[in-house]
Amino acid sequence: MKATLSAVVAAALLAGPALSHAQTVSHDTAKTYAVFVDQPTGFTFVKMPAGWKFVGAVSQEETHRLPASVLTRVSETDAAPEVETAAAK
Repeated sequence: MKATLSAVVAAALLAGPALSHAQTVSHDTAKTYAVFVDQPTGFTFVKMPAGWKFVGAVSQEETHRLPASVLTRVSETDAAPEVETAAAK
């Protein structure tokens, strides 16, 4: 799992210049293969053509040293749509 996460972070570093503007996206959608790290939990996701995919987690220490190309927030248009569940009815 760490090898996969390391590969994702390495890819994000290499793609940094192309994705660096994505950090300030507000109404635009995140680019495919963008990396998102939820800072409170460290959970890491990659935006695939079919949607966001969980790829692992980073430590709290690593969440403070993320490359500029890694997203730490996404716009509401990128969030998963609400799913109606039995509990929500």
